[in-house]
Amino acid sequence: MASPRTRMAIDVRREQLLDAGVALFAQRSWEEVSIDEIAAACGVSRGLLYHYFAGKRGFYVASVERAVQRLHETIEPDLALPPTEQLLTGLRRHFGGIEQHADAHTLLLGVAASDEDVAAIVARDREAFAERVLAGMPGAGGGSPLARAAARAWIGAVEAATREFIDRRDVTAEQLVALLAEALVAALLAASRLDPSIEVPAAVVAAAGGGIVDAIEAARQAEIQRVGGGASGVDLPSRTDPDR
Repeated sequence: MASPRTRMAIDVRREQLLDAGVALFAQRSWEEVSIDEIAAACGVSRGLLYHYFAGKRGFYVASVERAVQRLHETIEPDLALPPTEQLLTGLRRHFGGIEQHADAHTLLLGVAASDEDVAAIVARDREAFAERVLAGMPGAGGGSPLARAAARAWIGAVEAATREFIDRRDVTAEQLVALLAEALVAALLAASRLDPSIEVPAAVVAAAGGGIVDAIEAARQAEIQRVGGGASGVDLPSRTDPDR
């Protein structure tokens, strides 16, 4: 049996190889890379790579799992904080860690939906993320399918904003943090109006006001009445007019 020190050395070595794999597969698909290229990129022999992993495919799948683990370590929530602070802190850690973990983000964002093995890893991560989001929002409707759908949709927005931030850098991380935090609250508020089981704190409801779409429609109708039923200065389609 390997000693604890030997076991630790093996684990560290394996993580070092996987970190090299994350960097490699962030730039090229696993199908495009030969096992010899992987070994060279990792700075090891082909034989040693096979000692740790069951071939190229096994190394790629393990690299995707390593990317997920690295991002979890970055945004692990501080449960001692109030829910809104957990949300803001988690988002700040997420965008603040993009420079440090750019390869992990790029690899996960590039996972092909048709690759069932790795897509399942990413899907499990999204589901766990949705659970953390709902757990951190008081009254988010424990078990409500609509609340869960809202959380999943919001996670899609986080992923899109992450890709935008990596590719363009024409908005700041703090702007994205503020935008996404408000978007989550708005999504859960909208869900709560459709599903009474989702309880949102009264203070949040009062601060956010009524439904946005309804408010826009009310403003449109008010403008039509103001000009005596003529053309409105607010050019928005009516929710009740199927031809618009």
